[in-house]
Amino acid sequence: MKKLTFRIFLLIIANDLVDTLAQLLMKKGVLSAGMTDIWTHNVIEFMHKGAVSPVLWLGIAVYVLNFFLWIFILARADLSVAMPVGSFCYIFIPMAAVIFLHESVSPVRWIGILFIILGIHFVARSVPAREGGH
Repeated sequence: MKKLTFRIFLLIIANDLVDTLAQLLMKKGVLSAGMTDIWTHNVIEFMHKGAVSPVLWLGIAVYVLNFFLWIFILARADLSVAMPVGSFCYIFIPMAAVIFLHESVSPVRWIGILFIILGIHFVARSVPAREGGH
């Protein structure tokens, strides 16, 4: 079992922040390109609109960065720890959606997010940190 160091914990948080940025950019790109509906009859139009959306492409580029950061993390942490601790994106994304996309989040959804926070806490505490933080 690999130990969860504070450095790896911070990298997981950074990964979730990058993931949040990527998701926001992709959502903004989809909205700015007018891609609100996709079905089999308009998939070509949907792909064309996506192909010319610079914000969507920026979101994809940030997502690629996110992928490589995640691979770096997985090389240094157990997946059974990294994945649950990496659930901070389930907290960050609704917060960012409220702030930047003006979405509404119901009280029931916030309660669910609270349970996610508790789960992250229990998973992080289940793995003893290595001495010296390395």
